[in-house]
Amino acid sequence: MATVPAGTAPARPGISFFERYLTLWVALCIVVGIALGHALPDLFGVIASAEVARVNLVVAVLIWLMIVPMLLKIDFGALGSVRRHWKGVGVTLFINWAVKPFSMALLATFFLGWLFAPLLPAGEASSYIAGLIRLRVSCCSTAPCANGLSRASRSRKPRGCSGSSGQKRASSIHPTCRCPTR
Repeated sequence: MATVPAGTAPARPGISFFERYLTLWVALCIVVGIALGHALPDLFGVIASAEVARVNLVVAVLIWLMIVPMLLKIDFGALGSVRRHWKGVGVTLFINWAVKPFSMALLATFFLGWLFAPLLPAGEASSYIAGLIRLRVSCCSTAPCANGLSRASRSRKPRGCSGSSGQKRASSIHPTCRCPTR
């Protein structure tokens, strides 16, 4: 094992090209999707009609293709250490399930139920608000798996860990954060 001279930190792996420009890729996909929808409306009509129990099959398959790689990286050995960090788990659960859905409901009601309501189809604002709340809850339920339990996340310091106070706070809040504490 190589030794690191005193006063220097070991090199962190860099962020990949894809990760660095992720916002750009998402925006590009949105633009391409809208353009394809206008260029090939019949094809997208067929895709939209492929549903079971009001769930679009194409979207369901694509979501599974997005989630399964993350699930394959879960380190089940790390689940045993979650009990030692019950306060962090409690705070995470409280924020994700008691605070975030209601804050999203408040924001969605303000923006979609009042500010942009004239731009939405008549009577549809409540459906959009419910969709945003469900979207917020679904992100909350997958974040702990994506952030802490995957083997890949241990090679890099989590975002938000800057300096000793940030390291201490991050590791005390999230039980699987791998930041060294002082």
